[in-house]
Amino acid sequence: MFSTVEVGRGEFSFSAAHAGLHDGEFESLHGHTFQLTLRLSGIPADDGMLIEFGKVKAALREAIDPLRRRTMMPGRSEEVLITSENDTLSIVAGRKRYVLPAEDVVVLPLANTTTEAIAGYLLERALPYLPGYGLTTVELEVSEAPDTSASARFDFT
Repeated sequence: MFSTVEVGRGEFSFSAAHAGLHDGEFESLHGHTFQLTLRLSGIPADDGMLIEFGKVKAALREAIDPLRRRTMMPGRSEEVLITSENDTLSIVAGRKRYVLPAEDVVVLPLANTTTEAIAGYLLERALPYLPGYGLTTVELEVSEAPDTSASARFDFT
């Protein structure tokens, strides 16, 4: 029988700032308390278990810990120039320039810090901790507000 388990919300949230890119310009720098939900689907083993919840929780913690209380910036956009000077980062796109303490910024390997891009990034970070089970599909949903979310999905088959 096919089963789906879900782990998320509560402890699997993090507060972070970002400024998405729109037509080569940064939107206003702002923050969210992002909430994650990971859905895992597949065929349970003979013992009735699809996956150990402890391993799923560890994977989510590992994925989100570097983002907690940071400003997320895109590191793979041709429209964004990031330079380092002393202990600061200068981040420029269009008419906007942010100068922030380097320790408060995480430069992500993304072209943009949209919610859907963040969902894909976090799913990629969690996947290495999930192999070896009867999983067929893993989906990670990231909510940035009660009425707004995006998800990324990986099919093992």
